[in-house]
Amino acid sequence: MNWHNLKGDGIKIAIVDSGTNTNRREFNEIHVENIDLISDYDLDNEQIDNIGHGTATSYILHNHLPEARIYSIKIFDKNNETNIEDLIRALKYIITTLEVDIIHLSNGVTFCDKIDDLEEICSFIENKGIITVAAFDNLGAISYPAAFDSVLGVDYHTFCTEAQKYYYVENSIVNIMGIGALQRLPWDKGYKRVAGSSFAAPHITAIVAKIMQSGIRDKKKILIEMKNNAIKVVNYNKRNIEKPDWINNINKAIIFPFNKEMHSLLRFRDELTFSIKGVYEPRKHNRWRDAEKLKGIMDLKIESIDEIDWESDFDTVILGHTSMLNSVYNRDFYEYFIQSCIEHSKNLYSFDDLSTYQVDIDRLKKKNKIYYPIISEEDVPKSNMDKLHRIPQPVLGVFGTSPRQGKFTLQMTLRKLLCEKGYQVGQLGTEASSLLFGMNEVYPMGYNSSVNVSGGNAISTVNELMYNISRNNPDIILVGSQSQTVPYSAGNIGFYPHHQHDFLLGSEPDAIILCVNPNDDLTYINRTINYLENYIETKVIAISIFPVEKDYNLISLIGDVAVLNEKQIEEKKEFMKEYFEKPTFLIGSDSDNERLVVMIENFFGG
Repeated sequence: MNWHNLKGDGIKIAIVDSGTNTNRREFNEIHVENIDLISDYDLDNEQIDNIGHGTATSYILHNHLPEARIYSIKIFDKNNETNIEDLIRALKYIITTLEVDIIHLSNGVTFCDKIDDLEEICSFIENKGIITVAAFDNLGAISYPAAFDSVLGVDYHTFCTEAQKYYYVENSIVNIMGIGALQRLPWDKGYKRVAGSSFAAPHITAIVAKIMQSGIRDKKKILIEMKNNAIKVVNYNKRNIEKPDWINNINKAIIFPFNKEMHSLLRFRDELTFSIKGVYEPRKHNRWRDAEKLKGIMDLKIESIDEIDWESDFDTVILGHTSMLNSVYNRDFYEYFIQSCIEHSKNLYSFDDLSTYQVDIDRLKKKNKIYYPIISEEDVPKSNMDKLHRIPQPVLGVFGTSPRQGKFTLQMTLRKLLCEKGYQVGQLGTEASSLLFGMNEVYPMGYNSSVNVSGGNAISTVNELMYNISRNNPDIILVGSQSQTVPYSAGNIGFYPHHQHDFLLGSEPDAIILCVNPNDDLTYINRTINYLENYIETKVIAISIFPVEKDYNLISLIGDVAVLNEKQIEEKKEFMKEYFEKPTFLIGSDSDNERLVVMIENFFGG
């Protein structure tokens, strides 16, 4: 169908922007009408655009569609920033006051704490048969409403050098990529050479208007027509991420083996929604060792794997990190538990990657559930086209200077105390056990990491997980890193904490609590603080001391330990407080934890 030469006769378009200088010679005032929502819905065709952005946008549309009726709705005046409340107000004004075919927005928001409200009104507009075209953020972030399914989202591409040529994109938040070349457009009293999605989008709106004028009004048919006329079609594979919702229905579980991660399950059992009915290891230990291991945790004894009663009423096996045990005992514990769960109809939650057992996993899935946290290329949101979400909620990070210094304990404690104060806490965990504790998402980069992406792919994946949490509208989001944050030494790739680097950039915490050891080198702590505060826009608001001195070596990052007494701890706290000029707390101290939570409230509340 030849619609390319149509001029917009009968088409009505509402532009939401900074107004239009209609007294310029480029405009036909009969077809461009200004509405000022800043000054109580004032309709004034002599309205001045104090920025120039709206005038440039209107010019592109008027140039392509001289016969279309254009309503230029002004919602910002002093700077080119869109306020979410004003944007929603403008959209409501349009659908209740005007009769239009298209709504055009060469603007949007990246921080959106009312995303559901904005998405709801955009869906309502779509259901009324009105097409909304919106530009993505010029600086590359994911922005709204362009990213909504109900909106035609437009980005720019440097390979698109002509106004009416574009790429059509499938299975992506971006629908169209338009002209990326510089354009000479009316601006203020003169002209300006500009580029970006803001000035690619009006050309796409003009194409939509011409297609509608030709008689095609249905959005799906409009998109088909645009696809057929694109210079290139870009297709991203759909992501099919399976959410393990069944974990919330675990009732009774047994655990194997009894190691550091399983110790956390028992120590924080009050945070679990299920009960632990048995603790098992490869072979039976003596009673004294059993008692010492579980002292103060719970009334259970450690039993041999051969003593598991598979006919009892537990429904799930929680299988911890087992690869080292496989080597020590020359036995495939993964295979044993998978086969036993198949035979006895039990669910299986594994901390380690079990993807090499795919045939057996498929058999288990026929009747029961299985889950193991893993991040692979399939989890990377490539359809976001390197765009990142901006998270509107405050994000608090827990980072450290070494492994085994209470970072997980601190996260769990902070979550509990914040929840007790009535806050809704979102949480991204990095331990394989994270989902068992009710955390919203997991990025398993801890011991025996099953994160198989790095660099930009890792950053965008963490960012997508943060966005998933953000959609639940928590009051605060907690994130916790692993091990150290900056390398102790150079000379070997193994010394570089690249997962932590990716995690920092992907989670982008607004504030950080740094966990340190009492005998950490002061220069090293300073390096860590400087790195955190300079690589992203954040602030280390507190230091938390783990009350154990460690004699590390760089190969294993483990060594001899010595527990500090109360006097030594207080001396260390006072020294570090003065040296680093930051509040200092003791990990595990109830009074310090309460003071730390108050400090967090004051930091984000102030």
